[in-house]
Amino acid sequence: MASQLERYIGDINKKIRELHKMSTGAFMDSMKAFEDLDQAKAAEVRDESEKIEALSIKIEDSVFETIARRQPVAKDLRELATYLQVSHHLYRIGRYAYKIAHIVRLCEGLSHFKELISLPYLARLAKDTIDYAMLGITDKDLSKIDELEKLEAESDRETGEMFEEITEYLRQRTDITTMAMYYVIIGRYCERAADHAFSIAERAVYMVTGKRKKLGLAFKGQSSEAPH
Repeated sequence: MASQLERYIGDINKKIRELHKMSTGAFMDSMKAFEDLDQAKAAEVRDESEKIEALSIKIEDSVFETIARRQPVAKDLRELATYLQVSHHLYRIGRYAYKIAHIVRLCEGLSHFKELISLPYLARLAKDTIDYAMLGITDKDLSKIDELEKLEAESDRETGEMFEEITEYLRQRTDITTMAMYYVIIGRYCERAADHAFSIAERAVYMVTGKRKKLGLAFKGQSSEAPH
């Protein structure tokens, strides 16, 4: 039979799973809203971001209450601290969704000057990176952690090519500067979402193994071992 502490931690785990689903769902919906310049969908994303923030606060309250009432030690305390940090990372991803949805509002009356391929692809890469990292948090499954390096390399390559393409368009046209700026900003939000995934993955490794590992450096020719 599970102890009260185990039940408390299990309940927080469920909330983290839901927050993960909500945050990545909102992020992908915001990209779809931008792709279609869909004001109604963008408004839905902005509403969803408030629910994401509320759930993040609820997780924080649950973690503090569990620590105060159940006095966890060692592994359980490490898990609770991880949930606290991860909820903030997922909240930030939800905020990027809100910001993309807000850009859709600013695009009223504008149109895309090119077919959107890179941005939706970057969003999918970011979501995959987050999903892989979250497996370590929700299921204590670290089997996908090594895949993050490959996804980061692909994201870097795609981002570079997209920026070069936008620069070429700007050389040829002077009427697209506002929309081009939005493309670059949203591309940066995709990068930042993936950055949060790496922080989540590092916390997953620490939560499961008790060891700290620096991720995101393999394709930069650096050691992945954190300094002592």
